[in-house]
Amino acid sequence: MSTPPKPDQHRQPGTPIPLVRANAFEPFVSFLNEIGAPVERRLRQARVPVSLLDDPEALLPLFSAYRFVELAARGEQMEAFGVVVGQRATSFDRGDFGAVLQTCSTVYEFLRTGVRLIGEHNSGLGFWLKPEGEMIRVSQYLKGSPAPGHSIVDLYTLVITINTLRKILGPTWNPGEIRLLDGTDKFIGDPEIFGDAPMITGQRQTSFTVSHALLQRPVPGSQDHLPQGTDRLLAASQPMPVDFKTSIEQLVTSLLHNGYPNIGNIAKASGMSLRTLQRRLAGEGLSYTGLVSASRSRLARSWLAETDMPISEIATLLGYDEPTNFARAFRRQTGISPSGYRRTQAQA
Repeated sequence: MSTPPKPDQHRQPGTPIPLVRANAFEPFVSFLNEIGAPVERRLRQARVPVSLLDDPEALLPLFSAYRFVELAARGEQMEAFGVVVGQRATSFDRGDFGAVLQTCSTVYEFLRTGVRLIGEHNSGLGFWLKPEGEMIRVSQYLKGSPAPGHSIVDLYTLVITINTLRKILGPTWNPGEIRLLDGTDKFIGDPEIFGDAPMITGQRQTSFTVSHALLQRPVPGSQDHLPQGTDRLLAASQPMPVDFKTSIEQLVTSLLHNGYPNIGNIAKASGMSLRTLQRRLAGEGLSYTGLVSASRSRLARSWLAETDMPISEIATLLGYDEPTNFARAFRRQTGISPSGYRRTQAQA
């Protein structure tokens, strides 16, 4: 049985900034594309780099994802956005994390594996299990303050988990009881999607119950996938940061895809005020300009070595006004010109 996270856990010193895999929000993007919504404009408004969505395992700032979902729901006038999209997806579809879940042989193993590995998929999301008589309660905690985007994603997470269990237990299965966070009930839309499950609102965590009698039910087709119990796929993905320094470096690097990131935007994506972010950077002995410089250098080396992108385009993407400014900075950091570095890597 797992211990629920504390509500203020993400504010403690050294705690990483919450990040989420791009594939977690792919169902939102697909749905919006299908209905002809301006997806790229919403992503830009939320300061989510569009290019990162090309990699399903890329790490995005969770709070920026909330903002994207909120803007899309408001623009399309869909309060029940999270519920509608959640009904179209399952946990099994979520990249490497979903592939591991498909190896589980029983409902209980599926739930326990989700509890154990969810942090590698979304570091701002936690699950835990608690026995309650003949039932077991599945609870979730999503970092962030109450706001429309947070509520929509919280409901999306609930619905996608229930929808996955219906794929295992049958489409007519319903939870024994559902509890909803205070204020999220107005984002449900049609409550009939939960069948006849009793619903209690105004709770501190979102949760639902499953009968103990169903926990040993087999997961259909689990033998058709990877060897039982393996989670090695996750090790092949970019690791989820486990400390503040690594997570802020990752956040800065991801937002560099939109050009030089303003520190105020980084603070918003971190879920902090500007003063709090500056205080935490100082506490880690970090400077913002140093973080940006190091992240620019890492991205530049990667793009020079692994793509044929023109150097002028790399300079623009990294937020340099002129390619010559990029070349000077790159030589200062590496001791070699961008074109020289590319030739060296091609010969290696």
